Amino acid sequence: MLMFACACRRKLWLLVLLLMLAPLTQAQRQAPEAELKAAIMVNMLLFVDWPSQGGRAADRLTLCYLDARPVPLALSQLDGKLLKGKPLQVVRVDAAALAGCHALYLSPPDGASLPRIVSNLPASGILLMGDSPGYLQRGAMINLEIEGGRVVFDIDLKSVRQAGLVLSSKALRLARHVLE
Repeated sequence: MLMFACACRRKLWLLVLLLMLAPLTQAQRQAPEAELKAAIMVNMLLFVDWPSQGGRAADRLTLCYLDARPVPLALSQLDGKLLKGKPLQVVRVDAAALAGCHALYLSPPDGASLPRIVSNLPASGILLMGDSPGYLQRGAMINLEIEGGRVVFDIDLKSVRQAGLVLSSKALRLARHVLE
């Protein structure tokens, strides 16, 4: 009887320990949304070829943003990462000063600037990325959204081509939707 009581107590302590550790292991498996979106956007840059014109530096990839929200802060943590043998430079810019950007991230509050930015982008060689519902239909080339607890992305291939960019077929296969 004493052995049975000890075995029950051990099982109870093991159960309590597992219940205490479960939230920690779950948190380790799930990156915060902003960090996950930032990582996906930076990795998308690996699948893009830019034209040589445009006043952009050839020795680095410059990812610009307009508004310091959670995603740009997460992007800033990736500043200096090597992509295609070049360091990533993450910089905050004004909507009127995009010439040095390879890519531009638009956060949800940047929606008011979107029409003006899009009208100045054709053939600019700037990849326009966002993470707000409806941004793809309003001119973003790559738009991230949350679906079923996962980050997914859509691509407007026509806009990508109009900007003079070439996007790898690998990225197209990973996209949820590709508009042509």
